[in-house]
Amino acid sequence: MKSAAVLPLTSISCSDHASKTAHYFEGSNSSDTCLADLTAHDSSYDAIISTAVTDIRAPEACTLVMAPSGISNAGWGVFTLTPRKRGEMMTDQGDIVIHLADPNPNKAHEMRKLIWEYVWDGQETGGHYEGLRSISLVPGTGMLVNGDSKRHNLLPQFPFVDNGGLKRGFSPGAGAITHHHNFTWMLEHDLEAGDEFFVDYGPGWFRERGFTDTSSPKKWDVDYLRQHGYCLDNIVPGTSLLEGAGRGAFASRDLHVGSIIAPVPVIALSRGSLVMMKERTDGTVVKSEQLLKNYCYGHPDSDLLLYPYSHGVNLVNHHSQTPNVKLRWWNDSAPYFNLTLLELQHSSRLMFELVATIPIKKGDELYMDYGGEWEKAWKNHLESWRPDPNNSYVSAETMNNDDDFQVLRTEIEQQLQPYPQDVLTSCYYRFSNVTILNPDQQRSIAEWKPTNGMISLRNLRPCRIIQRDQKTNVAFGDKPLSSHIYTVIVMNRPGLKDNERIPKGHMHIVSNVPRNAIIFSDKVYTSDQHLPDAFRKEIGLGDLFPSQWKN
Repeated sequence: MKSAAVLPLTSISCSDHASKTAHYFEGSNSSDTCLADLTAHDSSYDAIISTAVTDIRAPEACTLVMAPSGISNAGWGVFTLTPRKRGEMMTDQGDIVIHLADPNPNKAHEMRKLIWEYVWDGQETGGHYEGLRSISLVPGTGMLVNGDSKRHNLLPQFPFVDNGGLKRGFSPGAGAITHHHNFTWMLEHDLEAGDEFFVDYGPGWFRERGFTDTSSPKKWDVDYLRQHGYCLDNIVPGTSLLEGAGRGAFASRDLHVGSIIAPVPVIALSRGSLVMMKERTDGTVVKSEQLLKNYCYGHPDSDLLLYPYSHGVNLVNHHSQTPNVKLRWWNDSAPYFNLTLLELQHSSRLMFELVATIPIKKGDELYMDYGGEWEKAWKNHLESWRPDPNNSYVSAETMNNDDDFQVLRTEIEQQLQPYPQDVLTSCYYRFSNVTILNPDQQRSIAEWKPTNGMISLRNLRPCRIIQRDQKTNVAFGDKPLSSHIYTVIVMNRPGLKDNERIPKGHMHIVSNVPRNAIIFSDKVYTSDQHLPDAFRKEIGLGDLFPSQWKN
């Protein structure tokens, strides 16, 4: 479901992409600087397509490409090569979501480009309780598609949530992958072949950054897109064939040796910027490493990391003995090797190409060699990790998919039969819809109403169940179907806007809440990515890593 609030989605160019969450970080909110940098580095399409094209990078079977955007100065865009109908999903399988919890404000300048241009508000992607401040990355569509408030044609859906088969206490890979995946997009209206995809950034997005949203995008013909675009649907996600790897990337069609499987644009950031700063109730700060590190490329002799954000490339697993793909630099990246990390935060077009090294059949899993340093780190992790067969942890995602938890317990019932200690109940609710006649009163009561957009991730907040009532509906002829409605006390959480926050000391009770408006959520800092022994190591680039960036 699409929220009416701003969606901080992004692409390559400063002029079209940034994030409302940039205010978390000092020195990350200067649109003037961003525009100046753009003018210096991204002023024409020619800069993007100057490399000679020697092969068709989007074969006849390809239906989705990344190519120069039809919006001037907007960098890359995403296009359909086939007609599409309103209500269809953009792709059958969506992208992963990586949450950054409590990012390090002292190192914000070392990941400025990522924060200012590419992150989502964590409330839009299911990251509500990952930290006190949560922002998210959605590689693929969520970072390649441009924004247009008048011509937007995509609506984000809900991500799936599961552990990928890596169970806490039983798998050494628990906490090493994101649980949020298959984040898909639905078409708002029909599209013709050659049309560019756009999302709605919401009211005020361009104005806040000093930009106008008035340009009309140029329409490329399909032949041009096949010649100058990169195919984005050669990869489909699935369950990896490697034991303990979780999810993997698979070929959607036969691929010959040397064919470009996917473009791999990357963003530079520092190791220090991936320190998580967990704030405890006693005022202390606990440091740990962000999950994002596992999805970055790097070198042991450098503090600079590269985050890849094309569709599916984050799911390519390691296999040193039989890799079937490799990375190579896009030719136009070379001039940026001489820039420092801080210079790369202003403008760059760093990109790899993922290339097949052997013939690949449709359905084959894609593997690359992560390098000796990664293998050594994983071996050390396996040696130090210990299973915990007595682990009784139950996640919110498990409870949400278990029929035994379909009927919710009231607070009184929970005193005798409590829910797991790491789980809370959350309700979809808009407090801003409520008018409190007397702001000084300590209690108010409202009725839950199914208004448009209510079941939206942004509206999720903690709630306590105080009463359960049975409601009978008639459906399928005269056969009665029973369900329950609930009375709850709704509460605040970090990240809510001021108009959604319940006044301090005020109790807000909501009646007639349907079961589908209540879910279980993991409490802050309790999801698997916060496990103290979770594996963390960047993917090695070996000799591909420019010597200029080494310490």
